[in-house]
Amino acid sequence: MVTFGVTNRKSSRVLLFDKDNRLRGWRNVQTGEEKGPHLNAAETGLKEMAYSCAVIYQPEIFDLIKQQGKFSIIETYLDLAAEHSILGYDHSGDLLVDVGKPESVAVAEKLFL
Repeated sequence: MVTFGVTNRKSSRVLLFDKDNRLRGWRNVQTGEEKGPHLNAAETGLKEMAYSCAVIYQPEIFDLIKQQGKFSIIETYLDLAAEHSILGYDHSGDLLVDVGKPESVAVAEKLFL
């Protein structure tokens, strides 16, 4: 249903994945708060990965989103993970730059030109 990029980097909030890179939950590292449809005591060995926001959606996802107004897309991923395949793609080590801010464009130009 959804595949999004994740990296193995330090973050205050992480997504939790099983050995098949399926999303199992979310954790706030600072507070210990956890959310997710598949979190239970039996689930061990989950990988903590940071969201990087490069996403591929199957079009059907848009009919399944329950949230309205302004919301965190992570909530949608966690909801959908209960019944659908939500996957993380580990691209740790790749060079990516968010060029959503003017100062970031200069960084990208130095890296890629």
